[in-house]
Amino acid sequence: MSPFDNFMHIRPEGHFLEAVKSFKNAGGASFNLVNFPEGTYGKNHYIDLYEKTLRVGKSIRNLGINIIITLGPYPADYLHFQQKELNPVDEMKNGIDIAVKLINDGKADALGEIGYPHFNVDNYIYEDSEKILIYAMEKCRDYDIPLIMHTEDMDQNKYKKLENLARKYYRTDRVLKHHANPQDLSIDNSILKSLVASRQNTRAGVESKKDFLLESDYTDQIEKPDKVIPPYSVPKRAEMIKNIYDNYEDILFRIFNEIPYKFYKKDFFLE
Repeated sequence: MSPFDNFMHIRPEGHFLEAVKSFKNAGGASFNLVNFPEGTYGKNHYIDLYEKTLRVGKSIRNLGINIIITLGPYPADYLHFQQKELNPVDEMKNGIDIAVKLINDGKADALGEIGYPHFNVDNYIYEDSEKILIYAMEKCRDYDIPLIMHTEDMDQNKYKKLENLARKYYRTDRVLKHHANPQDLSIDNSILKSLVASRQNTRAGVESKKDFLLESDYTDQIEKPDKVIPPYSVPKRAEMIKNIYDNYEDILFRIFNEIPYKFYKKDFFLE
């Protein structure tokens, strides 16, 4: 059993390596380290943010944890650049370009979290966000990069729209919806979903018999402890699956090894 958490933020200003140790001590083997949306939102915003994330990744690997590193502009960055009187679309496209170069240089693995704000915004911001998403899909298509999506909660129509965009500008099997809801698994759609690993969500995911990944979406904020759920949650859900389901070995291999290997194409998932 090698639990993989598909989405975590780890920050030097937060619990940092103590959070990683709590994940490892609970049985965690690997996770996806995603850059945390923060900073000054000046001209060098993404260079500084990505370099910081890469330094964090090096410290994590020194603890014996395998990681995926995901770099990219966060949808709400749009508003921060707007406040700084910078062009949000240009800045975020530049952030994508910088991330893609680091991925191609072998320093990171996936692009994200790209997409739409999860709260109501003016139509022009939503439309600009889609332009940025399409640009990201085209870059991922050019270099075969996994794309991690951040969106609002989506119904069948919104998933269909996302699927159509992925088919037109990239590939549906290389696009993942982060922080999906378990009911999303009932939607006939080829976008891979990653569920927040609550007990209820995990059971719903397993019993759906659909493909999915598990994540904590841990944000490592001292002022918001254990948001979204604690860093040890995914390995704890692995133990829960082991205790509930007779075919737990097949379930765990599918969630923690087979599906992430297919999506990220990293050999450590099968070691």
